[in-house]
Amino acid sequence: MNNARSSLYRVRMDREALRQTLQALRGDLLALDGEAARGRDAPWLARWERLLRRIDGLTTRLEWDDEPLLVVFAGGTGAGKSTLANTLAGSAVAATSARRPTTAVPTVMGRSAELDTVLRRGVLAAEAERAALRTAPLASVPAGLVVVDAPDVDSVESANREATERLLEVADVWVWLATARTYADEAGMAYLRQAAQLDVSTLVVLTQATEAEAAEILPDLRERLEEAGHRLVETAHLPSAEVSGERLPQAVASPVLERIRALAPPEERAAHRERTVLGAVRYLPGEVDAVLEAVAEERAAAERLAATVEAGYAELAERLLGELRAGEPLRQEVLRRWSELVGSGWLQRQLHAAVGRLSPRRWLGWLPWPGGSAQRVEEEASEHAREGIAATLHAVLDSAAAEVESAWQQDRLGRALFARYPLPRAAGRVARREAAERLVADWEQRVSEHVATMGRSRLSWARRATAGINATFTTAVVVLFALSGGLTAGEVALTAAGSTTTHTVLTRILGERNVHQLINDIRDDLQHRVAELADTEAQAYRELLAAAAPPPEAVAAVQARRDALEGWA
Repeated sequence: MNNARSSLYRVRMDREALRQTLQALRGDLLALDGEAARGRDAPWLARWERLLRRIDGLTTRLEWDDEPLLVVFAGGTGAGKSTLANTLAGSAVAATSARRPTTAVPTVMGRSAELDTVLRRGVLAAEAERAALRTAPLASVPAGLVVVDAPDVDSVESANREATERLLEVADVWVWLATARTYADEAGMAYLRQAAQLDVSTLVVLTQATEAEAAEILPDLRERLEEAGHRLVETAHLPSAEVSGERLPQAVASPVLERIRALAPPEERAAHRERTVLGAVRYLPGEVDAVLEAVAEERAAAERLAATVEAGYAELAERLLGELRAGEPLRQEVLRRWSELVGSGWLQRQLHAAVGRLSPRRWLGWLPWPGGSAQRVEEEASEHAREGIAATLHAVLDSAAAEVESAWQQDRLGRALFARYPLPRAAGRVARREAAERLVADWEQRVSEHVATMGRSRLSWARRATAGINATFTTAVVVLFALSGGLTAGEVALTAAGSTTTHTVLTRILGERNVHQLINDIRDDLQHRVAELADTEAQAYRELLAAAAPPPEAVAAVQARRDALEGWA
C-alpha cells in the first residue's frame, strides 16, 4: 500500500497531552448521564456510545504505540472475505459457506502474543468483553498485524452488522471487499464514505469479476471513492478462481496478500496508526457536534414537558375557588345543613327581630348556642363544608396531574419516562387526598385563630360569656367561605337565606369591615397553602425531568472540551 506517513511531529511530541484531552472529553461525555439515557432510550445514545468507543480506541493507541496494527476485512455478503482470510492464514480458520450470512462471529487472527495484547488491553479489549470472538493464533500472519474477518455489513442479523461497525470503528486499516455486482451499492458506499471521513487507510478489493470486467469497473470505482472523499485509497482486483480447502490459489491471491503483508514493518505500522489517530481526531469534533445536537433536541423536549407542568399547576388556588363557586352540590348540602340551624327557623326570626334594635351585648343573649341536636347540625354543616373544600381541592389537584400526564403521553420523551417510572398521578392518589384534607384542617385552624384576634374589642366580652363562641364563629366563617366560593357578600349576590343570615351574624359580631377583611385574609391564606401544595405535587414531575435530559452544565463542559479539541484537528 502507499506510504501513509504524515507530518505528525506534534502528535509524537504531545502524545500524552492529546491522550489526557481525550480522557477528559470521555469523562465529560459520561457526565451526560448515559445510564439514565439507556433507561429512556435517548435518541442520541447510539452516537454517544460510538463516540466513546472511538475515544477509547484512540487513547489505547496513544498509550500503547507498540500495539499490533489492526486490519479488518469487511464487506457485503458473499464478497469472499473469509476465503481471503483463510488464504492469508494458510488454513481454513474462517468459516465459508453458500449459506448467508456465514460469518456470525468475528475471527481474529495473528501471532499468539499479539492476539493476547489486543484482546487483553488493546483496541479489541472492549469487544472481547461484550461479544464472542473466535481467535486463531497463527504464525502465518505477519508479526505486527492482527487481522479480523468481520461479519457481513448487509447481514440480516442486526447483531452481526453492529459487531462489524464496532470493529471498523477501531480498525487501523480497512480491507473492503465488493463484487462486480455490489461495488456501487449505496449500502457499501456509505461505509466507504465514513472511511474517507476518518481518513483511515483503505484497500478496496474487487472480487468475482473477470479481467475485462475489472478493467471497466476499477476506474469507475476509483472515481466513486474520490467523490466519497478518499485521499489515499488503493484498489485491487482479486480474480475469480477455484476455491480449494476454503482458500484461493496463492498465485491468484498473492498481489492482494502482499499489499496486506507490506503493512507489517514497524515504520509502516507507525505511519498507518498515526494516520488513523489524526483522521479520527479531525473527525471527533463533528461527532461531538452530532451528539450535542441530539442532546439539544432532547433538552428542548424536556423544556416543553416542564412548561406543561408549570402551566398545569399554575394558579391552582384560583381554579379551586372557581370550582367552589361552581360546586352546586357542595353549596346545596352545606346550605341545607346550615339552614337547619340559622336558615328559616326560630333563630332566623329572633335574629331579624334583634338586629337594629339591640346592642351586640344584648342581642347575643338571644343567640342559643348550639347544644343537642343543634350541636349536631352545626358539626355536620362544618364537616360538609370542610370535606367539600378538601374534596374539591383533591379533584383540582388530580385534574392538574391528569392534564400534565395527558400532555406528556403525546411526547416521545414523556412516554419514555412513563415507561421507566411510575405515573405520579396514580402513585400519589392516596397521599394527594390526605394532603388535601390536612391542608383544609390546618387552614380551618388558622381561621379559628384569625377569628379570635379579628375585632378583638367586640369579641372580648363574648369570649368571657362562652368558651364555644370561637368555634361557632369559625364554623360560620368556613360555611360562608364554602357558600360564596371565597368571595365576600359584597362581591357576590348571596340570595340564600342561610348565607345571608351567616353574613349578618358575622357582621353584627365582628363589624362589616372586619368580615370583609377576614374573608380576604383567609382566602389569601388558603391560596398560599394551595400554591405550596401545588408546587409539591408538581415536584414529582420535575424529579422525573431531572432524568429526562443531560444537565446544562454537563452539556457546556462537553462543548468546551470539543472546542479545545479543534486545536488538535
